[in-house]
Amino acid sequence: MADNNTNNPNNTNGHLTAEDYGLTTPSAADTPVPAFGGSDGGNDYGISLPIAPEGGIPAYPGDSNNDYGISLPIAPEGGIPAYPGNTVCTPPVCTLPVFPSCPSCGISQNNAQVRFLNASSNTFPVNISIDNTNYATNSRFGTISNYGQISDGFHTVTVRRASGLRAVLLQQTFPFSAGQRYTMVLVDTAAGGLNMIQVPSTGCNNMNYNTGCYRVANMSYSGSSYDVMLYSHDAVFRNVGFQEVTAYKQAMTGSYQFYVTNANTFTVIRELPIIVIGTVTGGGFTNEPLVSYQVDIAPGMKYTSYLIGNNWSDTGFRVLTVED
Repeated sequence: MADNNTNNPNNTNGHLTAEDYGLTTPSAADTPVPAFGGSDGGNDYGISLPIAPEGGIPAYPGDSNNDYGISLPIAPEGGIPAYPGNTVCTPPVCTLPVFPSCPSCGISQNNAQVRFLNASSNTFPVNISIDNTNYATNSRFGTISNYGQISDGFHTVTVRRASGLRAVLLQQTFPFSAGQRYTMVLVDTAAGGLNMIQVPSTGCNNMNYNTGCYRVANMSYSGSSYDVMLYSHDAVFRNVGFQEVTAYKQAMTGSYQFYVTNANTFTVIRELPIIVIGTVTGGGFTNEPLVSYQVDIAPGMKYTSYLIGNNWSDTGFRVLTVED
């Protein structure tokens, strides 16, 4: 869907390194150029950020007495859990809640709508603005903001640390089309920097009776690739690479249990053309499930499940499902 924006001229390439900004993202195997920029930690570049109330929706609350339906990895019998340290869920499969997208917010002919998902595993919060308007305050890993309106045209997205050294960590310019909705995803780069991925919610507008639409986006880490399977071991999406967003698939209304595994290289495995409860073609999981999650699909609605995080940092690997 989108690339790393490595060659985007709007990405700044200053003299400071990732250590200068306190970035804590682990480096992966690839070696693209980091997307964060800035040349002077003491210069705010003349950007003035208005103070706005915190408006992000926490996707992963830290209350140890309430799991809020957070999805935990499940391994088959005799297997090794993909994310050590998790407790046993009751019932056996834990699910992540679906957050509403702001259905009362209308999209005008002159404006688009935009929200921000923080999928970066850095431990510090950030503020995200478009031009001189703040859209996300104290955004942390796994949080997503409400939709906000933005005018048609090109706009510059700026990411800064929310406290301490508030130098610019990332600055990129994107086109926004009136009448469209966008989810902007802040992700890690292989070199330890940051990148912003624009995910439009286009497609799947003419749904059949009693159906919805569903897709998956891999925003976890560089080099990752996953298969998304049903409990029946049928493949829904295959080989979903880093920063890739699948096309929407039609899904019959109902509650679905999905499993995420490392991508299978066998070409004989085919994807289901439509998601239907009870579909069984036989077979089993070739790779052990990394995580399982549940999605309730309502008629006429569109959903995206974002695969975020990793298994070597404190964030863990998890799934966040939202309405589009």
